[in-house]
Amino acid sequence: MSSFFKRKGVQVAAIVTAAVLIFTAISRFSGDNIISGVLRTVLSPFQSGVAYVTNKVKDSTDFIREMKSYKEENNRLINEINQLKKENRDVNNYREENERLREILNMRESMGGQYSTVSATVIAYSSNNCYDTIQIGKGSLAGIAVGNAVITPDGIVGKVVETGPTWSVISTILNPDNAMGVKVSRTGDVAVVEGDGEFYRQNHCKMTFIDRGSNLIIGDILETSGSGGVYPAGLLVGTIRDINSDAMGNLNFATIEPLVDFSRLYEVIVINGIYY
Repeated sequence: MSSFFKRKGVQVAAIVTAAVLIFTAISRFSGDNIISGVLRTVLSPFQSGVAYVTNKVKDSTDFIREMKSYKEENNRLINEINQLKKENRDVNNYREENERLREILNMRESMGGQYSTVSATVIAYSSNNCYDTIQIGKGSLAGIAVGNAVITPDGIVGKVVETGPTWSVISTILNPDNAMGVKVSRTGDVAVVEGDGEFYRQNHCKMTFIDRGSNLIIGDILETSGSGGVYPAGLLVGTIRDINSDAMGNLNFATIEPLVDFSRLYEVIVINGIYY
């Protein structure tokens, strides 16, 4: 770009020099005389050409200069827009985090009269790229112990299976080693929800031991029944996504979609004690 401007500068200088010489010659022989008239007649076309070329070169140089200015302004505006987008994302992230923490706090306060709870941040997921286990950033120093139930305001997460002083491993309800007693909120029918080796990669569970007379429908909501001694009764678990029956119409199992979105799990509540 700089070499282009240099070439243009040389051309403009040459044209201007020629024009100055011509105009000097004309002015030297100004007046009403034969030489002046001849010069004006001979050089008039050349003067027009010089003026035309000079204007064109000037217009071209101004256009390039303006284009460079527009490009710089465009880059500046793009940078400002990107910065505003980043700030907007940050604001939305802070807002979402604030809402999650408020929900966690409200739930802990609502359970405070009966349960001792600890809130913790999720710091790692299972190494198999699934959500059958997660790790949180609090452990035995915060009173967390193996067997504690882990929940969120949306529903059941799982239970503690390993602890250290400042960390704990949670086996989620997707894990094939996990099982809990549940109740269908609409009908009161009881069954068992367990992790399944076929379903957990799709973030689904399996409901079994369904009573033959149960009247289940897709979309039914499940809650903990309280049996088993790990999960308190009345906590949300998931919804029925699909119902599998045999040729006689007997219920074999149902596919369950947890209410907790494990792909967006950031904070949890650990129930580490019960007040009587």
